[in-house]
Amino acid sequence: MKIAIGLGLDKDPGKAAEEAVKQALRTVPDPGLAVAFASIHLDQEKVHEALCRHLDPAILTGGSCYAEITNAGVTKNSVAVLLISGAGLKTSFSVSEAFKDCRKTGLALASGIPQPDPEAQNLALLFGSITTGYEQLMLDALGEKLGPVPVFGGLTCGRYDLGMNHPDFWTNYQFCGCELSKTGARLAALELPAGAKLAFGYGHGWEPVGGELEITRAEGPEVFEVNGLPVIEFYRQFLGRDAGDKFFELMVQRYGFSMAAPGSGKTHIKLPVSCDLKKGSIRYFPAEELQGKKVRLIQASRLSLVEGARAAAKECAAANPGKKPALVFMVSCCSRSHILHSRENDEVDAVRSVFGKAVPVFGFYSGGEIVPWLNSCAPAGFCGSSYHTTTVALMALYGDGMVEFSVPKERRSETQAAGAEKALLDRSEEMLDATESFLANLSRKSYKDGELLRRQHEMIHAYTPHGVWKEVGAVASAGGQELKDAEFTGVFMFMDVKGFTPYSEAHSSAEVVRALNEIFAPATGLIYKYGGDVDKFIGDCIFACFSSAKEAVAAARAILLLFRELKTKGNPFDVRIGLNGGRAVRANVGAENRREYTFIGDAVNTAQRLESNCEPGKVLVSAGVYAEAGSVFGSASEKVVALKGKAKPITAFLCEP
Repeated sequence: MKIAIGLGLDKDPGKAAEEAVKQALRTVPDPGLAVAFASIHLDQEKVHEALCRHLDPAILTGGSCYAEITNAGVTKNSVAVLLISGAGLKTSFSVSEAFKDCRKTGLALASGIPQPDPEAQNLALLFGSITTGYEQLMLDALGEKLGPVPVFGGLTCGRYDLGMNHPDFWTNYQFCGCELSKTGARLAALELPAGAKLAFGYGHGWEPVGGELEITRAEGPEVFEVNGLPVIEFYRQFLGRDAGDKFFELMVQRYGFSMAAPGSGKTHIKLPVSCDLKKGSIRYFPAEELQGKKVRLIQASRLSLVEGARAAAKECAAANPGKKPALVFMVSCCSRSHILHSRENDEVDAVRSVFGKAVPVFGFYSGGEIVPWLNSCAPAGFCGSSYHTTTVALMALYGDGMVEFSVPKERRSETQAAGAEKALLDRSEEMLDATESFLANLSRKSYKDGELLRRQHEMIHAYTPHGVWKEVGAVASAGGQELKDAEFTGVFMFMDVKGFTPYSEAHSSAEVVRALNEIFAPATGLIYKYGGDVDKFIGDCIFACFSSAKEAVAAARAILLLFRELKTKGNPFDVRIGLNGGRAVRANVGAENRREYTFIGDAVNTAQRLESNCEPGKVLVSAGVYAEAGSVFGSASEKVVALKGKAKPITAFLCEP
């Protein structure tokens, strides 16, 4: 088997492609496979034309990329070419449009190649356009049609530096044989020579920031809420409340989500790829239905990403311990390149340190990585391939016997800074790494502090009337120190549980609490359902308020019906309710260091007096509330009631459901 890698660095795109091909052809003059990657900043038409002029287009695949990977290191504005030949190497190719229905793309690609020989060592190389993020469906379709054939490759990259919301961010090119496409996919099906073996690995190095989260509102891959918190607000706690839109969209990619990867014991990344700040949503790749999914927040740093690449290499090498591969094919994500910045070569070096520096290394920084789940793809244990983002995907090709190869010379020594300049550069890199580490620790602390604060808020919220909670939030956001006394006009409800005092005398404290909560929980739920708010629990009584008579009488009727149903099931208690409308003041009552914000006024007192004069199983409603909404009750009788503390009797209505 012969393997050659060529690298073209000429400023002219056509000459760069020609240079790369000619280098590789010296070792592999009659290739059976040609893979080429060219910087997205080059004129792709000129690159493709030169490639087709010097190579048989029928064996050509690849496309545009963010950066090129060879033994020379990571280069940009270059063209990298891999040529392979060997006795027994069989290749076939298929091309398809990259449909929005990604499954359709997979089926079309599979139909264009012959069915693989199950006894041979097969491999499918796939390079295609970024579409909707559902590329996993394409891989699943290929698996259904081709069987246990490992699929490896990646998606061609667009102009990543322009930012996620720039239209040209998604512009990318594919070398589909003699065709240069912007929306294509090219599958190269290989039957490798006898004795050849494959191994795979993937890793990322992203570090968890906090505990498990739930995506509580999403539409497909577009997320609106995490743990009930708006997703934009969720991220602003790390990126700053005053962060500008451009900064937010740039830095949000440092914080992705991880999900458990089925059957591998590892995690799968969901990367934020676009923000809609007006809608308040963030879209994640790889795409899938995210509603209700359990995730963890993760953070990337340069050093952690390098270690992730090293871990991927160790996993890949573990399939053939002690053996040197004939080729290591490396596909890393353009997002990783952006984060790594001046440490891109460190990622490649981490991989080479595992396999050996002399081993041929070839690859590109992609728009998405494709790699089998497991590091060894024997048919008996094969479990399919997966589409990743922000991950390093590795394929090691092992040859049985002599392998001839040629690779570009390392270039970094040519541009190495000298003396004091190098020392200054190294010091700057150390400071940047230290700063990233500090910020990562700060993020983790911020997350933990935020989690503690959220739990405290949730607990306080459960002990606080909803209206008071909202008012406190509004006042605090405006910089205020206390709630102001405010007038409220509405309807007040007192609900008392009858028969509870003798029950308390005959049962333990735990039994009393349990029985009380079995009553209060559904009654409270009905009050909130009909628009009310529970102001407080007073022993075996609930005091609530409503903004309208219709809401109050609907809740009261529903509570009576609830208790009727409970009595049929053996519940020994009954309930009586008083409703009265009018004005009251919601005021601060208590001391400086312990106070309550509650309703005070004659309308409240009258509601409580109506409840104490009501018959069990009924509602005593003031005339004003009854006139406005009393018609919902099944029956009602007018009563003149003398209330304690009132100089004159009042007219009220005793109502049943």
